Amino acid sequence: MRCLAIVRFPTPAGLTDAALHAVLSESVPRYQGIPGLHRKYFVGNDAFSSGVYEWESRATAEAFYDDAWRQRLSAIYGAVPQVEFFDLHAVVDNDAHTLRIDR
Repeated sequence: MRCLAIVRFPTPAGLTDAALHAVLSESVPRYQGIPGLHRKYFVGNDAFSSGVYEWESRATAEAFYDDAWRQRLSAIYGAVPQVEFFDLHAVVDNDAHTLRIDR
């Protein structure tokens, strides 16, 4: 079963649009071609920065979020990221005009 993972950490204080663009420009390409990763959304607000990931399975997701990953994100953002896992039951994709039910 596919898995949705939500990664959250406090948005760094004083994060400017230019600084965010620089971080994203470096980070976004890093997620292309990762085995088992279908999609990653970079999202945030004034309080939290988050990533929403769609994985092939929970096992694939858990393998990705290892100690090296946690240390790298902690160094970049100054906080240990929190990860929540969810079973992905269905997807409505209005852009592609598709529906998928995984149960």
